[in-house]
Amino acid sequence: MALRAHRSLAAALLAATLACAHAPPPARPVAAVTWPEPPEQPRLRLVAVIPSPDAPPPKLSFWRRVLHTIVGTDPEEQTARTLVRPFGVAVAADGTVYVADPDLPGVLRTDPAGETTPLSCPGREWGSPIAAALGQRGDLLVADAGAGEVVRISPDGGACRILGAGALERPTGVAEAGGRILVADPPRHQIVVIAADGAVAERWGRHGAGEGELNFPTAVAAAPDGTVLVVDALNFRIVRLAADGRTAGTFGAPGDEGAGFARPKGVATDGDGRVYVSDAQRDLVLVFDAAGRFEYAAGAPGSSPGHVQHPAGLAVANGRLFVADSHNRRVLVFQILGGST
Repeated sequence: MALRAHRSLAAALLAATLACAHAPPPARPVAAVTWPEPPEQPRLRLVAVIPSPDAPPPKLSFWRRVLHTIVGTDPEEQTARTLVRPFGVAVAADGTVYVADPDLPGVLRTDPAGETTPLSCPGREWGSPIAAALGQRGDLLVADAGAGEVVRISPDGGACRILGAGALERPTGVAEAGGRILVADPPRHQIVVIAADGAVAERWGRHGAGEGELNFPTAVAAAPDGTVLVVDALNFRIVRLAADGRTAGTFGAPGDEGAGFARPKGVATDGDGRVYVSDAQRDLVLVFDAAGRFEYAAGAPGSSPGHVQHPAGLAVANGRLFVADSHNRRVLVFQILGGST
């Protein structure tokens, strides 16, 4: 009798867990948020949040689902807390989003269906992955600040290669341009250029505020015109570098109003050359045209839809701007309204 009772209980639990697993989550439309705010012409519209409240629940074994049912925990709630401090973001052509989270620590991959899985390299632990970028061949580049390395992961996730080991102190930004990997190394006040064979080819910059000088560069991005954009954080400016590393221009100044930089963190560009810069102290994304002229600011402090707390990494792909909203533990996705991207 006791055995039959245990079997009946297990069957009932299985039926309940399977029913919950297949029940679709309720629709939760994204709030209608645009920047700049009305009555100004909208330039960005919030279209998604990662992790989405409608994302499918994690794939769990039968006994783990039984445990969740007995204890009363919610697998979807755990999924919503997957991100701890999202810092770097990269987006593939198919819409797959990669997030580097130094406090997890780890790199998470969210496919177009909303399913999130961790990325790893066999035999290697993440130290403090802080920046991510898509390589020109579709591979993923991750700056692991804690390990002092850049990790290249193949598109299928089956192969990893370590770049810059022993040559980087604390890399916090990464991009690929012209077949070379460009790495921001703040403690050395340099952009380190890594060749296709993995060797360090050049080092751009030295400590200072003049031409050819940097003061804790935190991020780097490749612009459509072939130049390189650098967040020169403690000089409160964006530096544009030519392909040979020479300064091709700068814009920005310290300040907490208008176009001023208080704590610039991440940078990205769209197909028109427009430049997006996150400011972690002002809780904004500042937008400039290709010539460095200020256009508008997006965001506001807080956790409401479309608001940000300590925005960090940025990415532009498929006509959308992706913002790592680090203290809100999410990535905000904005449609870019107007212009080519």
